[in-house]
Amino acid sequence: MLDWDARVLYLGPAFGLTPHRNATGVLAVALDGAIGVANDPRARSPSYRQTRSVLIMPNSLHHLRIDAGRTAFLYVDPLGRDIEALRSRMKEVGSNAAFDLIDERSVVALFCDIAERRLASEDAQQAARDMLGIGSSAQPDARIAAAIKRMREQPSGSHTLAELGRKAGLSSSRFLHLFKDVTGVPLRRYRIWSRIGAAARAVAQGQSLTEAAHGAGFSSSAHFSTAFRDMFGMMPSELFARVRAG
Repeated sequence: MLDWDARVLYLGPAFGLTPHRNATGVLAVALDGAIGVANDPRARSPSYRQTRSVLIMPNSLHHLRIDAGRTAFLYVDPLGRDIEALRSRMKEVGSNAAFDLIDERSVVALFCDIAERRLASEDAQQAARDMLGIGSSAQPDARIAAAIKRMREQPSGSHTLAELGRKAGLSSSRFLHLFKDVTGVPLRRYRIWSRIGAAARAVAQGQSLTEAAHGAGFSSSAHFSTAFRDMFGMMPSELFARVRAG
C-alpha cells in the first residue's frame, strides 16, 4: 500500500466487500485475471460485466467480484484533477463507471512492477504520473513544497489557511491557487488525506488505532475510522487485517 499525497495505491488480494460507495474515485486493475462489475448492485442476483480495468466514480454504489489473483486499487480524490485525467484514458465512459484503459497492457505491467518491488516508490510515482496523468507534472513552488512538508511531518497541527499563507508569505487566495496547482486537490481535502495517511502509517508500524488517530490529529479512533470508511468504503481495522494476512 503506497501513500502518494492525495491518492493511495493498494496492490494485493481483493477485499471481497459487499456493495458499497467510496468518497474517492477508484481505478481497479486486475493484475492476474479479470474483474466482474455488477450491472445493478442493488439486484438480488446481479449480472456482472467482465473487464480488466474499471474506474468507479466517486459516491457510486458498486460491487466488484474478483475471484482470485492480485488487484491494483488506485484511490483518488473526488475534487482533484486525477478523476478527469483517468476518465480521459478509458475507452468507454459512463456516469457511474468507465471501462478499459486505453493503454491497459502497459498499466498492468507497471502495477506488476510496483507489486513485485521492481520500482522504488519515487520511480513508481513518476511512472504512474506519466502513464495515467495523475498528480502534477509541474515543478512545485518551494513555498508550497515547504507547507506540504510541514503538514506531513506534523499531521496533528491545525494547518489553517491563514497560518500556511502567512508562513509562505502569500495571501490566502494566492496560496490556495498555488496549492491546488501543485497538489491537484484543494487544501482542505489534502489535510484529510495527509492525516489519514499519517494514521495508517502509524498503525502499519505497530501503533494502536487510538494512538495513531490521536497522533494524526483525529479526536478519537472512532473519528479516524469514520473518515477512513467514508473515504475508502471499509473500516481501517479490516484493511490492516487483510494487509497483515497478505
